[in-house]
Amino acid sequence: MRAFVLSSLLLLLSLEAREINLDKLIHKATLSHKHLFVFLHKTHCGYCENMKEFTLQNETIHSFINKNFIYEHINVSMNDTVIYQDFHGTAKEFANEIGYDFYPTALFFDVEGELVFAEVGYRDSKKESNEKRFYKILHYINSQAYKNNHITDYKFITNKEL
Repeated sequence: MRAFVLSSLLLLLSLEAREINLDKLIHKATLSHKHLFVFLHKTHCGYCENMKEFTLQNETIHSFINKNFIYEHINVSMNDTVIYQDFHGTAKEFANEIGYDFYPTALFFDVEGELVFAEVGYRDSKKESNEKRFYKILHYINSQAYKNNHITDYKFITNKEL
């Protein structure tokens, strides 16, 4: 009986884990002429929650992401498996492997599967809200301005309410 309960529990836990194949998502992005946007976050992270609730759920930003990006989120606290090029391991191992183990982090991959931009953290200030800052980043990536300009040199003005 005890072995049955233990095996049932292990089966239940394994059903919750996802396999996140970034190579397949990059292929999908290539076919649709988009970038892959991967949001790294973890459970019980206040900044990650703010990023999800205030930035990614902002109507303008959410709409822009849906229209222009292939989106995937990876919770490094979960037991998910990530596949990316020669890497195959847990979500946390993936974050360590690519050198972004601070959360939240937004990763952007081009159609070749190359990481072209990463933005670490949630920054909300009186000068600029995180929403405005992130909306600028989304436009920077979508326009492929990263090929010729550093983000600090990128001129972006929006009249949209964020």
